[in-house]
Amino acid sequence: MSAALRTAWPRLLAWALALPLLLPAFWLASAFAVPAPEVWSHLLAQVLPAAVRNTLVLLALVAVFALLPGVGFAWASARYDYPGRRLFDWALVLPMALPGYVVAFVYVGLADYAGPLQTTWRGLGLPAAGFPELRSVPGAAAVLALVLYPYVFLIVRAAFLRQGSAAMDAARSLGHGPLSAFFRAALPMARPAWVAGLSLVLLEALADFGAVSVLGVDTLTTAIYKTWFGLYSLAAGAQLACAMVALVALVLVLERLGRGRGRHAGRALVPPPRRPLRGWRGLAVSALALGVVALGFLVPVAQLLAWSWQSRAALPDVAAPALNTGLLAAMAAGLVLAISLAFALLGRRGAGDRVVRAAGFTAGLGYAVPGTVLAVGAMWLLVAAERAWPWLSGLALSSSLVAVLLALSVRFLRVGHEATESAFQALRPSLVESARVLGVPAVERLRRIMLPLLRPGLVAALLLVLVETVKELPATLMLRPFGWDTLAVRIHGYTTEGLWAQAAWPALWLCAVGLVPVWWLVRQQR
Repeated sequence: MSAALRTAWPRLLAWALALPLLLPAFWLASAFAVPAPEVWSHLLAQVLPAAVRNTLVLLALVAVFALLPGVGFAWASARYDYPGRRLFDWALVLPMALPGYVVAFVYVGLADYAGPLQTTWRGLGLPAAGFPELRSVPGAAAVLALVLYPYVFLIVRAAFLRQGSAAMDAARSLGHGPLSAFFRAALPMARPAWVAGLSLVLLEALADFGAVSVLGVDTLTTAIYKTWFGLYSLAAGAQLACAMVALVALVLVLERLGRGRGRHAGRALVPPPRRPLRGWRGLAVSALALGVVALGFLVPVAQLLAWSWQSRAALPDVAAPALNTGLLAAMAAGLVLAISLAFALLGRRGAGDRVVRAAGFTAGLGYAVPGTVLAVGAMWLLVAAERAWPWLSGLALSSSLVAVLLALSVRFLRVGHEATESAFQALRPSLVESARVLGVPAVERLRRIMLPLLRPGLVAALLLVLVETVKELPATLMLRPFGWDTLAVRIHGYTTEGLWAQAAWPALWLCAVGLVPVWWLVRQQR
């Protein structure tokens, strides 16, 4: 094989894998060839003004609500030893286990007129009209921040631990107090970390469909859903989805600009010893941490258990949705893992090849795209394929699990790819090279040497993708075959009818599955 061919085939194969994953998002642009003036006149007059305004305000509020506890508790965990710190280091991550739409319907049930919160409010003699409205943009921002702030907490805490004490000591020597030194030295040095965490929070908030639907807040994601299923215009929904892709691109650009040229401190720096935080200050930090964990995890789980116990005599049958959920998650996780492994092997084959790395990075950009957008893109692409090749119509791809798997693979490839790449980085090249020198064929090297050594990392990648797929709602809801429900779809069906107690039982199963990646993250930190 010539040198040119040895260089070309990994590139060609990498982009052959990447292009099908990019098509659902890029194919949306073709929707502008199908005009929908009547639908757009209605959208511009009745839907989009409120949806755009709510989306922008929601993103701004979520950014504030997630940054404050995320950065604050990260600093407290990295620099101080307050009562219960070891417990809260992992307890503060627990809200990640709960889907936003589960926390949303729990608090809607608690805040109903006959719920315990409003009942207590009126029992204290307070006016019913003065009770805070949860079904609002600030309410949705608060709910989303409760489950998203751990992204900021985990990333920024790691950055603070790597900083060392030189910058803070220098600031203190110049006469700055602890608070001033934090804002002038530690926080600017951690800018790449908190900007990265904030971008993840904003992308997740932008992609959210379940929580805002439960809380009755119209955003761009719900507008896409209503355009397709309410106005029955897939073309207009695809055109609106293009605007969402542009907004996602804007967030990614702002994230890159926000990072600047800042870098974290090197790994060789030893974190300074934690200062004991005793007395009322330590108790205040512990109380705040307990309050956040209670609001984001303990109260929702306790209420789900209470509702399930109250309806224990007539618990909804979730056997079929659970089976469908497991089947879909297994297929999606297996597909994503296979593609991720292929990209990793091609990257190793063409070590240092920027073209191969660019293909893998580009294919993973779907993680930043909301599920509603990918659902519309996948449907629009498959419908166009069925029109172009009539023999595909007999396969009914657009109304089968193929559409769901396509959207989920695009959405979660980055999750599997990152975990797989991390596993490959821990693989010693000398072992594989020794086998090659001894004449072991490539397939045997993969089967007998690489896969056994990579198994822990690959299992982690499989688990992460599986859990993300189990909790995913919009793409599954919009693309699933008729009557084919998953646990997330069943929960959505109950919550749209206000049946909180019936939704509690399947929600508990989702929460139990959601604890798997949290356990894995906590284990990695130890």
